[in-house]
Amino acid sequence: MKVSIVTPSYNQAQFLEETIVSVLEQDYPNIEYVVVDDASTDGSLEIARRYESRLHKLVVQENAGQVAALNHGFRHTDGELLGWLNSDDVLLPGAVSAVVRELERDPQALLVYGDNVFIDEAGNRIPRERASAEGAPFDPVTMVRRCKNWIPQPGSLFRRRALELAPLNERGYYFFDFEFALRLGASGRVKYVPGLLAEYRLHADSKTVGEPLRRARDFVRIADEFFASPDFPPSLAPYARAGRASAYLEASELAYNGLDLAVARRYFAHGAWLAHGRISRRALGIGARVLLPERLVSRLRTRRHRSASES
Repeated sequence: MKVSIVTPSYNQAQFLEETIVSVLEQDYPNIEYVVVDDASTDGSLEIARRYESRLHKLVVQENAGQVAALNHGFRHTDGELLGWLNSDDVLLPGAVSAVVRELERDPQALLVYGDNVFIDEAGNRIPRERASAEGAPFDPVTMVRRCKNWIPQPGSLFRRRALELAPLNERGYYFFDFEFALRLGASGRVKYVPGLLAEYRLHADSKTVGEPLRRARDFVRIADEFFASPDFPPSLAPYARAGRASAYLEASELAYNGLDLAVARRYFAHGAWLAHGRISRRALGIGARVLLPERLVSRLRTRRHRSASES
């Protein structure tokens, strides 16, 4: 089976070459690889062009965001199996072959994923708890209730028909892959296969680390646009309110981390209301922080700004 992999690339020149090479050096013999440059300004396009002769296609587009770049890239492919690798992540040797074998063994599986390990900017592995660093068996009910996606995307593959069942949502920022997996789980089998497939890079500009306010807004988006939508998977509908509560409480903490106290308080109040006041000990801790007096948070904001300017 042909495998089509797309890398959306935007201003991550320091990592891009390692990403590209990790795909080109896979031992699976039938890969078509597309890189989509989303109007980079840091030399990323020049790096991609050095490998253009080994790519199926190099696509250059005006800046439209990660999901639009992925959808654009997939339109230039015809593989039976699809996947994407972001421009700061790395496929490990044999990853594609391992996932293809599982998809061949199980024709009913729509999406197969394995484990990732976190790495830092220099490529050093970061010790983390299993639940954070690796995958876990697909459990959509718990994932919705906690609003937590534990499916590592790098290294995963899905069948082309999966995109017809669950188109990638271009309104999404942080959670579009979560929506994708939950919709697929309502239509077919999503399968976890233990085994290390990829390295997931954490750095200051990565979505997992940077821009907490933007991530907070995407928690709210998934709560109000997906969990509350009429076409939310019926099998998961009984857990949607709990998921919305979790999303708002997570958004509250992110807004606090982003030093927007008014937004953090608003999100926390709405999350507590959705939870009927029955919130976890961790959520109570979030509430204790966001309800701190304004002067203490202002002091924290000043300290953080001073620390950032000195670094």
